[in-house]
Amino acid sequence: MNKKDAIRIVAVGANAAGLRAAARAKRLLPNAAVTVIDRGKFISYGACGMPYLVSGDIETADKLRETAYGVIRDPDFFRKAKGFEVVVQTEVERIDREACKVVCKSLLTGETKEYPYDKLILATGATPIVPPGIPRNSARVSTFKILEDAIVLRKALQSGQIEKVGLVGAGPIGCELAEACTAMWGAKAILFDAAPTILPALLDPEMAQPVETYMEGEGVEIHTNCPVQGVVESKEGVTIKTPKGDFEVDHVIIAIGVKPDNTLAADCGLKIGKMGGIVVDERMTTSDPNIFAGGDCAELKHLVSGRPIILPLGSLANREGRVIGSNLGGGDERFMPVVGSGAVKVFDMNVSSTGLTTKAAEEAGFDVGVAWGSFTDRADYYPGFENLHLKLLYDRKTTKLLGLQGYSKGEVVKRVDVFASLLKHGGKLEDLLDAEFAYAPPFAPAIDPLYSIACTARNELLEGIQSLPPDADLGDRFIVDVRRTKEASDRPLPEKGTKNVPFEEFRVICDQVPKDKDVVCICSKGMRSSEAARVLKERGYADVKYVGGGSLMKLAQKAR
Repeated sequence: MNKKDAIRIVAVGANAAGLRAAARAKRLLPNAAVTVIDRGKFISYGACGMPYLVSGDIETADKLRETAYGVIRDPDFFRKAKGFEVVVQTEVERIDREACKVVCKSLLTGETKEYPYDKLILATGATPIVPPGIPRNSARVSTFKILEDAIVLRKALQSGQIEKVGLVGAGPIGCELAEACTAMWGAKAILFDAAPTILPALLDPEMAQPVETYMEGEGVEIHTNCPVQGVVESKEGVTIKTPKGDFEVDHVIIAIGVKPDNTLAADCGLKIGKMGGIVVDERMTTSDPNIFAGGDCAELKHLVSGRPIILPLGSLANREGRVIGSNLGGGDERFMPVVGSGAVKVFDMNVSSTGLTTKAAEEAGFDVGVAWGSFTDRADYYPGFENLHLKLLYDRKTTKLLGLQGYSKGEVVKRVDVFASLLKHGGKLEDLLDAEFAYAPPFAPAIDPLYSIACTARNELLEGIQSLPPDADLGDRFIVDVRRTKEASDRPLPEKGTKNVPFEEFRVICDQVPKDKDVVCICSKGMRSSEAARVLKERGYADVKYVGGGSLMKLAQKAR
């Protein structure tokens, strides 16, 4: 027997990163003794699918635990199919690095047991953030982290026990649960967040506001700029206390976010990073060469900003687990810095982003340039097309791509994925202009939205065709609406004194636009108005801009 193959590998955490690492290591080292330990009852389930279990889109909890071929991933499965042991409902109490062992306690019997290791994997995940003033261990106040949380919540909604739910935190989980409670079960969802807009980690305010407007149209009550100050239980229900007043609900779900579960690592002296995650190198090795870490507990590096980041995503955790397993098996694989791609479905609206938000880009020291645009996700003559709204961020000094945000009832994630691939390779605006896209009318316009918005950015950077954000206050500017007359009357702008000059007639009668005014042009998507602004600049108008993204984005902004 190869001595290297006979090593003892212990993993703490039996979900994406831990099990992926264990399975990969066992394949490469078939004689290794591999043991995975987890405090939970359920293991290896699709946690990101839990909101859809609550909504009823996924019929049973077992669907989240099954392989693609319908077998439940439980300890018996891993023992028989993968060749290693999984010990559940067992808490790892401490790591003895000097003796190379972990000390555990059964949550069922109280029995203490030690597991020696040659190599240790920490995949301890993350724990929910619960702010002060909110009860813990309450039947009416819960977090949403483990499978049992989703099972209990669905039963309560299904049985009618919950008719009004308060959701603290308007990130992806909060927004997904707002839909889950509302669309399927008819419960009233009230969403709270201290940030100015929803989904602040994914979207800048002017991109989030249209999504907010849409959610409110679906019956969700949203309160942003509204930190929850406390939660008080009574026999009748739960009271949520905020600066905007008190809100009475049947149940409260805390969905502010999560923080790395670093307790074991910190207690045994491993290095912890600025973001609270376990510090690892590109091989996913911690400050102890015999200990690896991956998943939500590990601190990663953002490729664009160069700063540490915590990204609790199952997609990344699985990749990290493979890197760990490969390196345990003698390989030299690397997990490179990330660009932070994310997506969320809110009712029929798809939201996605990658890279940096404007605030993050400015904090990282970039000279941020921005382009907005409204497009169609496929050929506009093909049945079923949907409008697609994008925001591109780039560095004005270097033309380096920094980020992309989008929302649409159609295809937006594909564009974000393409953009993310360019980010991973240090792409610039010129690379986006040179990118090649698969094209057929059912899938995309002949001129892809990514190409179009890159052109918009280049026009502004090199040719001075300047835009205003969709949420800009147009003030006392002279507004020229170059939409067709029917377009303008069907969806009028709220600003008074707007002059409608249809684009088809614009070159002929644009002399009607006064030269002594600051002029802003607007159309439905931004293309006609940018060209109108160019025409005016060519004719000697000094201060001319257009509204990025057009009236489709501007009219979806919320009054602030």
